Amino acid sequence: AYVEKKAPEAAKKLHTGRSRNEQVVNDVRLYAKDAIDGIVLSVAILQRELVHAAEKNIDAIIPGYTHLNHAQPVLFPHLLMAYVEMLERDKGRFLDAKKRCDVSVMGSGALAGSSLNLDRKYVQEKLGFSKLSSNSIDSVSDRDFFAEIIFDIAQTSVHLSRMAEDFILYSTFEFGFLDIGEEFCTGSSLMPQKKNPDVLELVRGKAAQFIGSLSSILVLMKGLPHSYNRDLQDDKKALFDSVDTIMPEILIMAELVKTLKVDRRKANRLLGNETIMATDIAEYLVRKGVAFKDAHEIVGNIVRHSIENNMPISSIPIEKMKEFSESVENDVFALLKPKISVEMKKTYGSTSPDFVVREINDWKNKLEKIHE
Repeated sequence: AYVEKKAPEAAKKLHTGRSRNEQVVNDVRLYAKDAIDGIVLSVAILQRELVHAAEKNIDAIIPGYTHLNHAQPVLFPHLLMAYVEMLERDKGRFLDAKKRCDVSVMGSGALAGSSLNLDRKYVQEKLGFSKLSSNSIDSVSDRDFFAEIIFDIAQTSVHLSRMAEDFILYSTFEFGFLDIGEEFCTGSSLMPQKKNPDVLELVRGKAAQFIGSLSSILVLMKGLPHSYNRDLQDDKKALFDSVDTIMPEILIMAELVKTLKVDRRKANRLLGNETIMATDIAEYLVRKGVAFKDAHEIVGNIVRHSIENNMPISSIPIEKMKEFSESVENDVFALLKPKISVEMKKTYGSTSPDFVVREINDWKNKLEKIHE
């Protein structure tokens, strides 16, 4: 209508060789490329804040958990860097999906192409696409990239949800070694003492929305015959809503991470149960030449004795320790400190302070060019 007012005769030719079927999906491909760039940048900003938080808390030791039970001491920054690694995989998926968005379908027509000598390559280059689609039927009916992007968003949201759950748990009275900034919490309408991690709970809850959007696009597509069908009018809401929600969510998490504080006194209290160093004792015996299966059983007996007699391992007399294994010497008691536990780790990628510092520095270099 705008062109018709300015150049009526030219406007009559404007739609030559074009169909809404191709135009709409081409527009969404342009949108998707920009959306992916925005999401990837947002994820990188969150990674940067996690790295900063890790560096700030470089010597903070917390209990590591498996099955939500005490497992082994770990550096808190080691946990934060685990989030950085998983977010990097999310970025990789988005950038990989972008390759499949970066295809111009203009010139496909409604489904069969055109008898006119259209210059598809010219339009492709003008719109900044790297490739041309190869099949006109597939071009107008392909919504794989919708589903792929929404999956990537859903996967990222699941990662954010797991981060949120860790922060929520560790900030509860029962754990109590992590503090979240008050600006990301709310009080209770009734109970004056409450500090509820509402923002994190909303992040956790939003994952259900993204998973639902993924399900909806897949169900929408599952029974469609080729090529275009009007059902596809409902494809965009799932994509647009997911993109509009995930980007601010990621950036809010980045701001929240800035406020995290470790209560080392409470963390140390939780680490005071020396059974969390049981694996270190087992590996001590292995270094003494004891087979690991035997070492596992020996330490299990030591832990059982400690619990049944309500005494820390460090209080068990060396004579009693030798009853469990002649390989035990007085130097075993030096292992019963969280700081020693993490410092003794040798494997690449472990919670060893040296490796964690190296990982932080590597990521600082990777992310230093990120600008908000």
